[in-house]
Amino acid sequence: MKKILVLALFMIAFVCGYASAAEKPGAIESDEYEIFNAVLDKYDAFVALEKKTISEKILDNAAVTHLKQSGVQVDDYLTDDFNKKNSKAYELEKRFSKKRYFTDESYPVFPDTSKESIRISRAGFNKEKDRALIFVRYWSIAPQKAFYEEGSFVFLEKKEGRWIVIKTVMASQRYY
Repeated sequence: MKKILVLALFMIAFVCGYASAAEKPGAIESDEYEIFNAVLDKYDAFVALEKKTISEKILDNAAVTHLKQSGVQVDDYLTDDFNKKNSKAYELEKRFSKKRYFTDESYPVFPDTSKESIRISRAGFNKEKDRALIFVRYWSIAPQKAFYEEGSFVFLEKKEGRWIVIKTVMASQRYY
């Protein structure tokens, strides 16, 4: 009886562990982490990353028009996918190709340097999943209390199995 109980507990633990390791519906997909890596590659490791994705950015008619006028290929499927995925915030995992620090972690900084941070959205895909769009918000506060922030849409295409940044379109910018 004791062996059966131990075996049953082991099986429950195994099944629960397997279920948590698998990608769950609504979870951030592996393809999205490949996209995050392609986009974040231009930032050094000391630019901290917000732990949750952006949830307040949607593709409305004005944003779609701005992107299309900038030469970005945005269709209804991509727009809907982007808006559905970004209707709430998701917690990021440490699945990056480079060492990345979350803003709530202690990380090395140099004295008298600015504090920089990035927050990213989930990726919206086209139906074929060979084009994607994300939104990146970057901000910096310098030691003199100067502030800079910009928000940009980043359009990517999958070429030869890799996500490549095709175009970045600035959506907002402010500083003081």
